[in-house]
Amino acid sequence: MHIDVSVDKNLAKVSTRVTNPQRTRAYNLCVKADALRFAKLYQDAIQTYLQAIMLDRSEEKAYYGLACAYKYLKEYKKAIKTLEKLTNIDDKNDNYFFELGVCHMLDGHPENAIQYLIKSILINRENLEAQIQLAIAHELVDETDLSLMIYNKLIETNPEFLKAYYNKAAMLMGMGNYMEASRTFFQLIKLNPDYYKAYLGIAMSFDKMAKYKDAVRYYKKFLGIKQFSEDAAFARERVKELRTEHFSKENKFTIV
Repeated sequence: MHIDVSVDKNLAKVSTRVTNPQRTRAYNLCVKADALRFAKLYQDAIQTYLQAIMLDRSEEKAYYGLACAYKYLKEYKKAIKTLEKLTNIDDKNDNYFFELGVCHMLDGHPENAIQYLIKSILINRENLEAQIQLAIAHELVDETDLSLMIYNKLIETNPEFLKAYYNKAAMLMGMGNYMEASRTFFQLIKLNPDYYKAYLGIAMSFDKMAKYKDAVRYYKKFLGIKQFSEDAAFARERVKELRTEHFSKENKFTIV
């Protein structure tokens, strides 16, 4: 059997080009800028991303990294402007629209965030974090019915997504619906008994409903799991106050 060596060599060259693509200078600058950003050297990263953009104004990696650096520095308006340029280059990337929505929220304009978060979800309906942020945005503009609808749909379609339960319960507490909030927190700990924030939420809900004995019990459950958390001091103090105000000296509660 005759083998055409020249064809083999040509195929080898093609294979090399496929597996080892030549990197542009702009791309290499982005790699360097990413390293600077991950090292929290944000200003140096920004300068390097800008150099990359000057070389190639279609380099998505540069715009995305630049926007992230601006966001970490809390320069949200610059981040938004950069992300808008990025979505003009690629309007099919759900993460770009998600970040645009998040930056509008961080900039104090949840009403502007909604359209971008919806766009992100339309592109990728599996982007659960975008759905959570959309629910938060609706809550912040006093559209709690829409927010609640999103949380309920998330729980229905993704019952293991614990964040949806927690955010829903926290919103219900803010609305003064402590009974429904406590039910949602109970659903959460049924799925994950180690979700310590849910115990605190239950305790605070019972506290607000003047069910003080139950409140103390769940404050203590919370303390048993997270006695050194930032909320532990509040929980301990609240247990002491409830003992003093609502229980006789014969009722003894051990504070963790």
